[in-house]
Amino acid sequence: MEEREIYLLITRYLQKQTNTTENEMLADWMTSSADNEQTFEEIKQAWLSVEKPNVSESANALSKLKNRIRQGTDQQIKTKKLFPLKWSRIAASLVLIGSLSFAIIFLAQSPKKSINVMNSLATKVGEMKTITLSDGTKISLGSKSILRYPVKFEENERSIQLDGEAYFEVSKNPHKPFVVNTNDLSVKVLGTHFNVNASKNQVFTTVSLLEGKVEVNLNDDQDGAYTLKPGEELSVNRNNLQVFQRKLDSVSVLGWMTKTLVFSNDKLSDAAVKIENMYGVKLVFADQATADTRLYAQFNNDKLDDVLEIICSTGNLIYSKNGNKIYLSAK
Repeated sequence: MEEREIYLLITRYLQKQTNTTENEMLADWMTSSADNEQTFEEIKQAWLSVEKPNVSESANALSKLKNRIRQGTDQQIKTKKLFPLKWSRIAASLVLIGSLSFAIIFLAQSPKKSINVMNSLATKVGEMKTITLSDGTKISLGSKSILRYPVKFEENERSIQLDGEAYFEVSKNPHKPFVVNTNDLSVKVLGTHFNVNASKNQVFTTVSLLEGKVEVNLNDDQDGAYTLKPGEELSVNRNNLQVFQRKLDSVSVLGWMTKTLVFSNDKLSDAAVKIENMYGVKLVFADQATADTRLYAQFNNDKLDDVLEIICSTGNLIYSKNGNKIYLSAK
């Protein structure tokens, strides 16, 4: 991704203007290197410094970002001859910094301007992270997911944004509901334990309630809210908006947290999503018949090769590896 493009993407993200695909692109870029994470933090600090009407603080944050980019361009000049395209990239970066400077100083000088400062947490494929929010709510973030949350919650509501999968242990507050927003639905609670799976690589967005009570509202449904009781889950088909409410299997729902996989007559193509997220690989099927192979199995923190061996022995399949890709076909 071009340097100018990533700067623009970060600023759009900080303004809550990005979609799920862009969020995933940004997460991949952020988690690919420590240098990228540092760049993101410096841009975020420069942008978010507008919360305090202090031009000096804004200028300091921006100066740090400028110096970082200048160091990079100076190194390019020393190591190799710059072609016109390189000059264009540098110029574009400087133009963007100029735009950021104007926005930051203008907003910092407006004492009536107030923004809700947002933080973000992202995970790579096969990675899990845990965070405790300012209200005491504990969140476990699943593989290849992004959590966007405020430094300080609003007066009447605690609201966060999720792209991917997470398990929530919400701190109880009867006067301030906790709301989880995804692209398909929102979940409103006062204090409870539940799991939300809004991963892009799955057809269904699912809310699973382990404890307490939640209210689920579909973004494109005007029929009202769905109420879940402990031991129930609600799944929404993104393609046709069909809603399914049923009893849940807690072992299966929380398997991603304990590296437990449970498959009960699942198609291998559906099971592949969980395997890919847990082990950071990509399963490739030789044909549709292989993808439709039914699977009955349970794995508890098993090695990937052991999982593949059992899948192949029960489904009369064979597999081969090429990097992080796993190729499966009939014997």
